[in-house]
Amino acid sequence: MAQGLSPLSRAGLLLFSVAVVGALIGFAWEGEVHDREAARLEAVMTRATDEQNASSLRAPGLSEAERNTIQRATQGLPPYKDAVPQALASDFLGPNAPMAAAWFVTEDPPQEVLDFYQGTLLDAGLPTYRYSYNANAGYVGYMEPDTEEMHTVSVLLQGEQTAVFVSAGKVANLVDNPAPMPSGVTLPPGAGKPMVLSFRQEGRTRYVITAELAPEHADGLVPFYRGALEPQGWVVDDGVPGSSQVSFRRGTSRFDVAVQREGAAARLHLTLEQQE
Repeated sequence: MAQGLSPLSRAGLLLFSVAVVGALIGFAWEGEVHDREAARLEAVMTRATDEQNASSLRAPGLSEAERNTIQRATQGLPPYKDAVPQALASDFLGPNAPMAAAWFVTEDPPQEVLDFYQGTLLDAGLPTYRYSYNANAGYVGYMEPDTEEMHTVSVLLQGEQTAVFVSAGKVANLVDNPAPMPSGVTLPPGAGKPMVLSFRQEGRTRYVITAELAPEHADGLVPFYRGALEPQGWVVDDGVPGSSQVSFRRGTSRFDVAVQREGAAARLHLTLEQQE
């Protein structure tokens, strides 16, 4: 089983998978787990989770927080062959949406991974939902009727490997209670409703913010953020002349701005790293 995945790829997979969870919010799940299926379902999923956690937790050097993240993320999902999930993040959507995420990579194609999870979940009596964007990306998942906790598996082809993201959490509250923007950060004209993720590592907090952006406003990002940030003590660190990509620094903090063109549309990407 391949083990390598760059930090940039992991961040991209995380954003992709969060978007998957968002797509499932409000979905009218069909069917229910009947009482006669409940005991069998609990036994099957508990055994599968115990097997996967036992394999994951044998990995050397895991912290208690990483063990907890893996246990939360994989709970309710079967293990995939000999894959050993690694902790990715927990509660990165804010206090209103507790969620844990783990990941692994495999040489198997994305649709084969989804086939495995869908078949196993259906055999366990779960009302599953599956969607493929194309042959290289998609997801499968289910929601526990009683707790409304969502379990999802997202796949995304990364070169010759498939990156697999497993997660569990309660995210429906995000519709009415989205994670707040970090202090001092504003969105430019033409930006839509943002998705805000936050990560705490080694005394630093990293915010990742994405939003749809009206294409006609993309070229004005650099002057907009210079006007918004320089009065707060930020200075331009580097940028690409003639582009909508620029970085700012203030002491040990860093703020990055970039735009991703998506055909006739555009998406804004902001990253803020600062000391806690």
